[in-house]
Amino acid sequence: MKITKAMKITKTVVDRMSYDKEPITKPERKETIYPADFRWDAHLSGFGVRVYPSGRRSFVITFRTETGTKRFFTIGEYGELTVDQARRLAQDKLGEVRHGRDPQAERQEKRKEMLFEELAERYMDHAKHHKRSWKDDEQRLRDHILPALGKRKLSEITLRQIQKIHTSVKDRLSPATANRVAALVNHIFTMAGKWSLIEINPAKGLTMFREPPPRDIVLTTDQCRTLIDACDADENAFAAALFKLAMFTGRRVGELLGAKWTDVDLDKSILTLPQTKAGERQFVYLNEPAAAVLRTLPHVNKNPYIIAGAAKGKPLNFYRRAWNRILERTDIKPFPPHGLRHNYASTLVAAGVPLETVGHLLGHKNTVTTRKYAHYRPDHLHRAAETFSDVIDFKVEKEKRNG
Repeated sequence: MKITKAMKITKTVVDRMSYDKEPITKPERKETIYPADFRWDAHLSGFGVRVYPSGRRSFVITFRTETGTKRFFTIGEYGELTVDQARRLAQDKLGEVRHGRDPQAERQEKRKEMLFEELAERYMDHAKHHKRSWKDDEQRLRDHILPALGKRKLSEITLRQIQKIHTSVKDRLSPATANRVAALVNHIFTMAGKWSLIEINPAKGLTMFREPPPRDIVLTTDQCRTLIDACDADENAFAAALFKLAMFTGRRVGELLGAKWTDVDLDKSILTLPQTKAGERQFVYLNEPAAAVLRTLPHVNKNPYIIAGAAKGKPLNFYRRAWNRILERTDIKPFPPHGLRHNYASTLVAAGVPLETVGHLLGHKNTVTTRKYAHYRPDHLHRAAETFSDVIDFKVEKEKRNG
């Protein structure tokens, strides 16, 4: 149906529309051009329907910008939108035009907008030079964030979408892991704001989950021996060495993974850590069990790292798999490798080593940080309580004698 004059566009009218333009053939280019075929509404100026040779129909508006340039803007496809829905959208868009906006230019600008995966790539380039824990960020992006947000434009990402990721990670893993993922998303958008890529951080209103208090990892002597035996039984000697060194020195697993053979002085029983969480070089004073681990550990050709990985010239990767494997050989309730650091600190405190000394061994700058790790063992507290009891008993006996 060809509409020869403007008339009110209705469902009946649109259903009867068909393409009615003469194709233009250009033999020199070996192509045929199909001119645009528009039908305009008589009641809403600038609102119309474009009919395509295939029979497809889409709702459009036409307008002039403040500079006089004529624009065409597609609202949506007939079938996806009803005529009434399209008319209301057309009224809204034409209202924006009257207030000086250009919906076509805005759409084109949005199409050029950065995707979240592009922002994540820029963030990781920054993090690798400014953040020691960048590998944790890389893993959280890969496993949890990019599958959900990677292909979305920054302006399309909402708080609700981020909340959905947050809840999903909590349901699959834990509230603590979910909170670390959410904090990373928030930090990435904060950086995007500093880089003038966004105006509003969609993660700003996110509420973190309540996390259970951390477990006080306190291993008995027998449990320590069981864990060492489980390490020695593992097929990966480097993973076994990593966890034994963490147990014997109290140092962070990440710091030990970054240590190289050139950092070891077995004659002085010292391991130098060039990069630590504190941001400075630190020394690990090796006790005999730790030194024995290093003496018996093989050197891998062309790999400078003590805890060598399968990749050429790289340290061990995916160490948590090995840790889970080792724990399965024991009857110890599962805990993260960082618990070995807690156990080291609490063992020393229970043995009477001053907090300040324990802090130096752990690489802390003040005892406030050390106190969080130095959990007093029940047997240690019982002995302290008996000290008070002994004093009271002595006084009671003395009073009886004097009476």
